[in-house]
Amino acid sequence: MDLLAYKELDTGPEAPEHPSLGYRAWHWLLSLSPTVVTFMVALSLGLGMVGAQVSWEPMLGLMAAFWGLTVIAMAGVVARWMTPGRGRHRMAS
Repeated sequence: MDLLAYKELDTGPEAPEHPSLGYRAWHWLLSLSPTVVTFMVALSLGLGMVGAQVSWEPMLGLMAAFWGLTVIAMAGVVARWMTPGRGRHRMAS
């Protein structure tokens, strides 16, 4: 199943009536725009640079957790780019 089918599953007749918070967060994270993901990369790199300079372990932990979310969001953006959809990958006939 591709990421473009998630919206159909979330709104179709077989969609769960009361999705859990984790379910909604997962779909939200995978549907972020490339602009938001770019800001997430910049923020996580900034947190990493500040954490390395001050050697404060909670800051490094925060950066690591945020970087993990950023990697998941980047995977969602790349998967959406690679998944054919309406108006994508049109070939000349």
